[in-house]
Amino acid sequence: MKRKLVISAGALAVVFAGYAASSWLSGSRIQSETETIIDAANSYLTKQWPDQVLLTQTNYERGIFTSRVTLSLSFPTAENTNPKPEIIFVNDIKHGPLPISELMKGHFNVIGASIQTTMVRNPFTEELFKSLNGQSLIQGHTIVDRTGRARLDWTARPVDLNQNNVRSSFGGASLKTELGARLSSTRGELVLNNLKISDDQSSLEIRDSRIHTDTKNGSFDLKLGSHGADIGSLTVSLPKGLNLKAEKIQSRFELKENGALVDGSAQYEVGALSVNKVDLGELKFAATYGNLDGKGLKSLIDLYANLISRSMNNPQEADLVNASDVKQFWQSLHILSQAAPTIRIAPVSWKTKDGTSQFELNAAFGPANVKSNGIGLASNPLTSLESTLTLSRPMISALLMQYMRATGLSATQAKSRSDTEIKTMMDAVAQFKVGKFEGDKLTVHFDFTKDKFKINGQQMSIDKMFQFLASAIPSAWVDEESTRQEKPDETAEIKHLDPSVLASILTTSDYNFEETKDDQGDPVLKIRPGSTGAEKIEFIFIGCATDPTCEDVLLRATFLPNRPIALKIVNNWNLRNRWARAYVNDQREAVIEMDISAYGGIGRDAVEAMVNMFFKIVGDFSKDLSDSK
Repeated sequence: MKRKLVISAGALAVVFAGYAASSWLSGSRIQSETETIIDAANSYLTKQWPDQVLLTQTNYERGIFTSRVTLSLSFPTAENTNPKPEIIFVNDIKHGPLPISELMKGHFNVIGASIQTTMVRNPFTEELFKSLNGQSLIQGHTIVDRTGRARLDWTARPVDLNQNNVRSSFGGASLKTELGARLSSTRGELVLNNLKISDDQSSLEIRDSRIHTDTKNGSFDLKLGSHGADIGSLTVSLPKGLNLKAEKIQSRFELKENGALVDGSAQYEVGALSVNKVDLGELKFAATYGNLDGKGLKSLIDLYANLISRSMNNPQEADLVNASDVKQFWQSLHILSQAAPTIRIAPVSWKTKDGTSQFELNAAFGPANVKSNGIGLASNPLTSLESTLTLSRPMISALLMQYMRATGLSATQAKSRSDTEIKTMMDAVAQFKVGKFEGDKLTVHFDFTKDKFKINGQQMSIDKMFQFLASAIPSAWVDEESTRQEKPDETAEIKHLDPSVLASILTTSDYNFEETKDDQGDPVLKIRPGSTGAEKIEFIFIGCATDPTCEDVLLRATFLPNRPIALKIVNNWNLRNRWARAYVNDQREAVIEMDISAYGGIGRDAVEAMVNMFFKIVGDFSKDLSDSK
């Protein structure tokens, strides 16, 4: 009997010793890997908040069955304040392979450790702990298996905090996620119930938000897989009466590797948007991109992270970008272009109760080398582009009216102003043939092939394409006092402008004129004003004295009023008209100017249409001057 008892005791001692040794080895392994995990965590934090957040191990107490690790989350670039901005976490670790506490809970898998994480009270978090009656904001439970994978189940308690005239109301949060060894993968979600931060002037409120991720590290240290966020509602109130509310916000991102290339997609949605209680409808954006060189993309991301880091660590007046950064940028674009990347936007859409407007685009790029000085590309990498812009006339009209009502106009004034804006847009579209109306929709097709842009099949320069896009914005939404006139092309019949082209058009329209030269030797056509109301009208050719291939002509009309012109009249006229600009010269004379450019080629019909529009504008402006007297 005694022999059996001794044998049993010996066997139990061996088992206990083996378990203790195994637990000790587990603790030793966990300790040895802690620094590796901290390095990986700091690497991730650096990419998200460069040089702003640092995780440090301040103490490690290792025992046979349990250990305690103290970590500090600090903010190195924060201004010297008292108390020091620092959050301290204590991690109580129960070693594997089978921690007794986990066995009692029914967890029979062979694991490396069970970790309980809490915050520690310190001067920086004193007010937070007071608000929580001495409890830790964070309560975390982590199980680490023998391969280094971790399962996290963390919660954050609700709390209300008033500090430094800032009021914070936090509704609590939960984090459930699985992490691969050395943070090689992440899968899980963070749920935030609600958060409201406010002071005497501003407020921010977020409700029912969720961040989700399912990613792993790729060959180029990029996060492959999918991640995104959902927000029930976002409300922002700023000084000067700006109030914004967005509901049903969603974002989705996907990234995958295809050998040395990277493909991906991005989606954004706002289910309902309002500004100052004006309903702006819903917004959607969806894009896919392919054939991105992994090394080139990584280089651009690293450059961006470095610039963000410098901007946070240097005064605003510091020069953050150096020559090396510029060359890295162009070199990265060069590398990206070699794989012939593509991008597709389908679509950017804006929907209200009155209609839907949207934009779609397909673009392809080809190889382009860096210039010899390392700055810029030697050729245009864009090889082809197809896009379609569709605008809803009822939608634009309704939005204009809402905007104008918000500025203080009456309903009648807002409708009148909106009708004027829409009519101006329709007249321009019809005059220059840059779009096609189908019912209540305006459709514009853009195309780029063989280094030539076309709108609705009509060739035009790149500059003019962007001018047309800019002109689609109603002038009531533009803060500038004056704007440049856009000049779409119709054909490539005319490459250069000379007096004979404009003279022919003037003769056809029965205008009398004479040709002279200015002090620089450039041709000038002086047109007899007739019944236009102007004192004098001139067509001035620019740069022809040194270059016979003129590309630009300035159309100018000068008015000689019976009394000085009020600047308010000119500024108001500029806000309502987008095809020419008005100003008052040194002699207190009102002047109207409009440009014609043949850069990239322009059709004779387009030139003639622009000349006719200029004379119409001159007459309208003259009437405005008369009405103001």
